[in-house]
Amino acid sequence: MVQICASQITSLLINSSKENIARAGLYKIGPSCRATLISKMNRVGVKKSHKKMAFIFFVLLSLSLSAHENNTFFENQIRPLLEAKCLECHGPEKQENGLRLDSRKGWEQGGDQGPAIIAGKPESSLLIRAVSYHDTELQMPPKKMLEAHEIAELELWIKLGAPDPRTEEKSSETIAMTLQEAKNFWSFQPLKEPLTPNTNHNQWSHQPIDQFIFAELESRGLSPVRDADKRTLIRRATFDLTGLPPTIGEISEFIEDASPDAFLKVVDRLLASPAYGERWGRHWLDIARYADTAGDGSDYPVREAYKYRDWVIRAFNKDMPFNEFVREQIAGDILAKRHSINNPLQYSDRITATGFLAIGKRYGYKDSPDYQHLDFADVIDTLGRSLQGLSIGCARCHDHKYDPISAEDYYALYGILQSTKWAFPGGEEQKRPAHFPPLVPPKKVIALEKTKTEKIALLEHEMSEKTKLRDDLDRNERAGGIDLGFESQKPKSPLSAPWVFSGPLEVLKEAQSPFQEIHPKGKVGVRLGSGQITDGIRYVFKNGLTTTPGQEINFALDFRTLASENTGSFRFYLGQGVIQSLAVQCSITSTEFSVANGNKWETVCKLESGKWQTLRITINPEAKSYSGFIGTAEDLTHFSEKDVGPNWNGIIDCFICDGAGHVEGAACARDIDNIGLQPETFQAPGSTPVIAEPLSAEEAQELKILTKSVGDLEKQLAKIKKTQSYQVAYGVCEAKPVDAHFQFRGEPTKPGKKVTRRFLKVLGGQPVGQASSSSGRLELADQITHGNNPLTARVFVNRVWQWHFGQGIVSTPSDFGSRGAAPTHPKLLDWLAINFIKSGWSIKSLHRLIMSSRTYQLASVDHEKNLLQDPENRFLWRYSRQPLDAESIRDAILSVSGKLDRSIPKSHPFPPVNQWGFSIHNPFHAVYDSNHRSVYLMIQRNRRHPYLSLFDAADPNQSIAKRRPTTTPTQALFLQNSRFIHDNGEQFAKRIMDIPGDDSKKILWAFESAHGTIPNDQIIQSCLKFLSDYRDKIKGAESKKHSDWKALSRVLLTSNSFLFVE
Repeated sequence: MVQICASQITSLLINSSKENIARAGLYKIGPSCRATLISKMNRVGVKKSHKKMAFIFFVLLSLSLSAHENNTFFENQIRPLLEAKCLECHGPEKQENGLRLDSRKGWEQGGDQGPAIIAGKPESSLLIRAVSYHDTELQMPPKKMLEAHEIAELELWIKLGAPDPRTEEKSSETIAMTLQEAKNFWSFQPLKEPLTPNTNHNQWSHQPIDQFIFAELESRGLSPVRDADKRTLIRRATFDLTGLPPTIGEISEFIEDASPDAFLKVVDRLLASPAYGERWGRHWLDIARYADTAGDGSDYPVREAYKYRDWVIRAFNKDMPFNEFVREQIAGDILAKRHSINNPLQYSDRITATGFLAIGKRYGYKDSPDYQHLDFADVIDTLGRSLQGLSIGCARCHDHKYDPISAEDYYALYGILQSTKWAFPGGEEQKRPAHFPPLVPPKKVIALEKTKTEKIALLEHEMSEKTKLRDDLDRNERAGGIDLGFESQKPKSPLSAPWVFSGPLEVLKEAQSPFQEIHPKGKVGVRLGSGQITDGIRYVFKNGLTTTPGQEINFALDFRTLASENTGSFRFYLGQGVIQSLAVQCSITSTEFSVANGNKWETVCKLESGKWQTLRITINPEAKSYSGFIGTAEDLTHFSEKDVGPNWNGIIDCFICDGAGHVEGAACARDIDNIGLQPETFQAPGSTPVIAEPLSAEEAQELKILTKSVGDLEKQLAKIKKTQSYQVAYGVCEAKPVDAHFQFRGEPTKPGKKVTRRFLKVLGGQPVGQASSSSGRLELADQITHGNNPLTARVFVNRVWQWHFGQGIVSTPSDFGSRGAAPTHPKLLDWLAINFIKSGWSIKSLHRLIMSSRTYQLASVDHEKNLLQDPENRFLWRYSRQPLDAESIRDAILSVSGKLDRSIPKSHPFPPVNQWGFSIHNPFHAVYDSNHRSVYLMIQRNRRHPYLSLFDAADPNQSIAKRRPTTTPTQALFLQNSRFIHDNGEQFAKRIMDIPGDDSKKILWAFESAHGTIPNDQIIQSCLKFLSDYRDKIKGAESKKHSDWKALSRVLLTSNSFLFVE
């Protein structure tokens, strides 16, 4: 790759305007620093050197999470952990080794061994050393090591600088807001429509939003900047509503439309686009902590998660009223069964909507109540933050330290969740998903299951009849086929289907048995090496045998042990399925052969290494016993009337040879051949060898037809059995209603009194649910979305405002409590909330209202006086320049290059469920590349998508109210070197080269396509020089590949003009 120097790219992308330099990054720097830098640029001029860009870059790299976010992390993750696992021995009542962990001062002072925590350095902190059990002398908690995710959370907390708002001077009694005080707190006061303010410049705009904004500007001596030009405005609106750039045709159409409502036409067109739901649905998925995996240690895939994602997108596209949007996510299953039985699509959608509750991070390895308190903590915290702007999760262990939320409030909601059945995604101990609610009504489920059962029965009957005809015709199939398929295996290779194996194994000529009384003579057998207890082979007979009165079950195989120093044993198993129902077990060491007599092992005979043995077993199902012999024709040892497994169900369809014999340790290697299972007695050792009986031409043709028919039926049956007769969702449904017990310090093992299910007292505290009939989720949803609830509409319109302007009227969008920020425009917030409710909770109407304001349509230019007084633009004297988010960058690049696939993809290609065996040591991980929109990428909790993580996409492990953009060297490296950028740059270059005309015309098209702008002559000349210089540096084949245009394409796709919205 040809390297272009920094000065060339800088000359192309950055002109001499100091405003452009400032806006390139200063939107993320604190107010005082920003004002200082701009003042300095005014004095020295932008072109003096690249040092100021380096300085800006340094400042950007120094950013970290806000203090508010750090404290939120502490309150949600760390405080409950410390109180549950540490304070019993290191709290106010007891201080082992002089250490207290109930305040910041306590861990800073430390105990007998010094400070427990070194802020920013988890690797040097005694606390991490203790909880990690690295030191046998220092292991805390002493009874049981913390879970891996708990240790990881402590390490992250310390790495963040150990934020801890706890002080001895401030107690919960003196800080927490009372219910009486809450009546006077702004966010808990009832919504009341304010009068639109009069200003001295009403002519600026008659739109109510603008009047509220201008009144505040006027009161502070600020003035709005000019309006944005049309090109800027359509690019802003298109990215804002769809996450994609406008096309050249869309730009031209808007510019040419001189009507007063030209911009509103653009807004309506964008709101009607399917891309709108994909963009704004992604905003909500941030809040809902959406992911496609479960998030426990093994991070199991959730195959049906995408259905909730797609439901959210559809809901935004059809402008579902927000109150209904919320009700369906909390209680869609109840609404479906009450009102949608005869509307299949609505029924399915409402069940799917409950994925909002189920989609959070899971903490358990199995479907068990043992872990539910952690799952419920996530759901309660998300419900509180996302819908009410309250950190209810902070009341899990004690009353909220700041807001009027009691621990009883928490457990009142906990009872609602405990009265709900939750889909289980699968985990390390219980690997299969369970309890996924059907997308059809219960009666339909019964009917579909009945139809499936009847169809299976008919096919099984047909297959049984044809199998019998085939086996009667093909005598060699009666004992399971010649060598159970050994002869079709490739020599010196592992076994292939239908065999299943684990560990060292080979198909070898040397492993062929010399005996020929079970099957016709073959060429190969199987050699199993020594290894783990689970190493071995498994075969499921196509024609398993079931107990029939008066009929025996006969089994045969040949084997030999090989010389070895290993003293452990291997095992032969007969029964139904994989250890499903044991009938017979034999255990073999290199020198002894033993059988199981019920639950006892009995030695039958000694063995000689290297000598082939033939084993015959006859099971008497009626007597529940078995007999047999082992040896050669000249030397047989008999055993008789041994008890089968005590719980055998009468079915034999599976043979296993593994290392699970009765003597522990690695077993010897062994050869196995000639395995058979049939009702008839096998020939005695030394009898006439079995010979494959030839068939006539007519018989051979009939056998061929029957064999194909049986094979087709087997495939058909397997497909029907594998396919669920109805679709399911990752959601919730009703369970037995219960009231939860208060949990001391958030620990379910320390229960207190029962708490009646109800809503928060500060919001009315009304009881929910009938004690014997419902969970209370529907009543909870109704109380959250009631027009009298002062928070729901306020919180959501503030989110929409933030997603439009980059910052909300309340800058802490998920915290409307006492620790959150006060609104900059409280009357505007209430006016928007009331009008939102009046509009029928229409989100699209809210968009139109906001985007029709002159405030939204302001330019993003600087104003020196305003900048010094309000450097963060909190009062909206201009539109704040915003970076594209991760999804918009990727989607815009794909769109401009022409590679974007706008179709809706199917479900992710996860491995089949029967292959799931993920664990904390071998978790699920995959990256599924595609050219679909980024909202459809597979989102994983534990190992996040590398691109989305790099560009600050939402962390799916928690509800994200506001993404925190960063600027890092690795982002720059991705934009310069990644295959994604180079592939799309090449495709964009091809589109540019297809434009007729000279290079200048191509450059004009490229800029308008990528940036939505028309470059001036200076920029065109810079580009022409760039192309010329590039051509001079490359020779031969490279020049024929149009590397010059590819390089220019990459520059355009990674420039600030592309990556930011004015």
